[in-house]
Amino acid sequence: MSTNPDNQRALRDQLKSLLVEALRLEGVKPEDIGDAEALFAPDNRLGLDSLSALELLSAIEFKFDVLFPNDGSAKRHFESIASLAAFVDSTRG
Repeated sequence: MSTNPDNQRALRDQLKSLLVEALRLEGVKPEDIGDAEALFAPDNRLGLDSLSALELLSAIEFKFDVLFPNDGSAKRHFESIASLAAFVDSTRG
């Protein structure tokens, strides 16, 4: 697991860019997404829904060569960019 703050920042930045690109979020800049911002809250400003979650999951698995567990626990990893980064980082060894 990475403990280097620069590596963590870079990973969060990559995830923000991937989110914007994969979900084609017009008018949203990656740098405007907060690390702890709720991604899938009912009133999220990004307009993400369950289909968005599936698209993002697939994009993350492909880009980072990781697999989310198939036991229903993946939902907690999608709370924020920070939680996604922690999951991806934990799968890197």
